[in-house]
Amino acid sequence: MSSLLDFAQQYPTIVGRLHQARLNHRVGQAYLFIGDDIAFLERFAMAWAQTAACLTPHPDGSACGHCPRCDEFQRNAYPECIVVRPVSKSRQIRMEDMSAFEHALSLTVREDYLKIGLILEAERLNASSQNSFLKTLEEPPPNTMLLLLTTNARMLLPTTKSRCQTISLLRNRQDYSNLATMGLFQYLSMLHRQAGASKGITAAAGISAIFASLHDKAAASVDDSEVRRWAEAADATMKKQAEEEQKAKIEGEYVRLRTQVTDAILAWFLQRLLIASGTPQESLPNPEMLQEITLPNCLPEEASADIRSVEEFLQCLASNVDERLALDAMCLTISRKR
Repeated sequence: MSSLLDFAQQYPTIVGRLHQARLNHRVGQAYLFIGDDIAFLERFAMAWAQTAACLTPHPDGSACGHCPRCDEFQRNAYPECIVVRPVSKSRQIRMEDMSAFEHALSLTVREDYLKIGLILEAERLNASSQNSFLKTLEEPPPNTMLLLLTTNARMLLPTTKSRCQTISLLRNRQDYSNLATMGLFQYLSMLHRQAGASKGITAAAGISAIFASLHDKAAASVDDSEVRRWAEAADATMKKQAEEEQKAKIEGEYVRLRTQVTDAILAWFLQRLLIASGTPQESLPNPEMLQEITLPNCLPEEASADIRSVEEFLQCLASNVDERLALDAMCLTISRKR
């Protein structure tokens, strides 16, 4: 497990402020971590949780790394960490999940422990779940620290965000070179007015293949030790639970990887609008997207309409509409002959 010091070079001000809070016994009760990568946010949040729970911090407020609590964090065995994440095909954090989460938080914490409540992909809390959680968020049980992690803070209610200390861990400019290698921008270049249904379907099939490769990558990257542990167990309930948790982890990682692609798709069409409005290619935010690609002429109002089609596609994905149907609809709408 990472130490908060591992992030000091990249985020010196944030790490220094957190260390100072620990040193002065001013650890907050609720934090909202915002970033681009949920796995990175989890590593940072757990490093902060270790620092907050450390029994013998260094004079600068950093975790000692050798007390019983630090040892438990380093072994991923800290017993007072309650985690809730999106489950099921809906990719939502359900009301019943939050009820179980809050019940676990309400149980008496053992002596010398800080209870950690971790909400992964907090944007997956619907409005009802967020509203029901507000009281706990505002007044957590004693010796409890809540950590909300999100890559899409816009989906959180203002009342939720206002009850947390917000820590932004957004990275620098996106690098889309890997997606260029996968051919994403070649497929997107097929999508323009008068291209026709054939090119629209071809582009959709190519992008769908990229999504499929990401799903394979997600499945390969998620630890399956719990599933293997219960594979031969007689307890069918525990076996099923382990399998469901494994599926949820894979789906969460896949959605994270897919979001990188959908962000790039939106960025592509935003750049088309800039070009249509007269912006030189060398002044674009991501000119590398257009290397070895020639775009047909496009009017600003046409480029704007195409962006709306992409935004509708993203809304469909967020609403769990069938991915391929939503993709086909977007590609056909942009490329249809008028």
